[in-house]
Amino acid sequence: MSDISPREPWPGYADLDEAARDELLAKKFQQAKDQNDQDYALALAAAVANYELVLELAPDQQKSEPVAAHAAALHDDAGSWMGS
Repeated sequence: MSDISPREPWPGYADLDEAARDELLAKKFQQAKDQNDQDYALALAAAVANYELVLELAPDQQKSEPVAAHAAALHDDAGSWMGS
C-alpha cells in the first residue's frame, strides 16, 4: 500500500459529505471575498477543485464532481477581482 495520497484542502475535508463540502467551501470563499483576500480565495478554490479531480484517479475514494465544478467557478470568480 502506498503512502501517497491527495492532500485535503483543510483537515477533516475528506470526512465531510458532498453537501457539507460544498457548504463549507462557499462559507470559506465568502469570508475571503469579504476580506478582499484574493490570494486565499484563489488558493482555496484551486485546492478544492484539484482535490476533487485527483480523487477521480482513485475510484474507491469519495469524490464530488459538483463540488469540483463549484470550486472551479469560484476560482474564476476570485480571478476576476480587481487588485487593490
